[in-house]
Amino acid sequence: MALFSIPELRQEARMHPRPIIAVSHADLGVGDATHILNQWAMELIQYARQLGYSVIDIGGSNLTYERMTDILMQTKPAALFNFSHGCRTYLMGNDMKCSLTRGEQDPGSCGVCGMPSNLKAIEGTAIVAFSCHSGAQLGKCAIQYGSPMYVGFSDNLIVVSDKFGTQNIFKESLLPLAKRLLDGWTAGDAIDATRNDLLNNVKLYKPVELISVPLYYNKKYLVLEGNPNWKLFQINDIEIDVSRQKENITWY
Repeated sequence: MALFSIPELRQEARMHPRPIIAVSHADLGVGDATHILNQWAMELIQYARQLGYSVIDIGGSNLTYERMTDILMQTKPAALFNFSHGCRTYLMGNDMKCSLTRGEQDPGSCGVCGMPSNLKAIEGTAIVAFSCHSGAQLGKCAIQYGSPMYVGFSDNLIVVSDKFGTQNIFKESLLPLAKRLLDGWTAGDAIDATRNDLLNNVKLYKPVELISVPLYYNKKYLVLEGNPNWKLFQINDIEIDVSRQKENITWY
């Protein structure tokens, strides 16, 4: 048991004995969806580090099957946030090659990964994948290999981008999902709040189908596999004394 002020508590809750997050992201250039997702990843990394998290940045040419496997095996991060292309059975890395896979041919249009499964490396690591399709099959398989929670999309993740900044509507609807998890929300609550944000924006932009329809589909295909009560840290035995709290912190 320890006695903390509220700001001290927020910092203490992030002094995790394991590396907190590995952020994997690919940027295949302007015009490709990964260019926008890469910007989201950079914002999340900055947010996490401001909160005191230990962040492992796996980006650009470093996002390979070998690098992903080594990082996961060596550090056993509490969570992996992925910003890249995805398929039903694997996530993609640099040069459109798989980075995390169950080692089988994708039944859709992605084709063969060509690498053996590296899902043993994600035991104990929650995964949040801002990627197309991976929530359809890879998420369920990850849970079988010991990931406590997988958030992803069972079909396309759609982001509309133009010179007017429409892409920011999608970022403001989706990226808070990851930030809520960093703030200690349960996976279920973070998903529910994100779906609510998406629905509100669907209603707000209903006259503009180019925006409202993709937002609706993102809400429809956002899925959670595994434990909806998972969170990065659990704070128990709360006793509030004016501005101070007594806490017992359980790490995951």
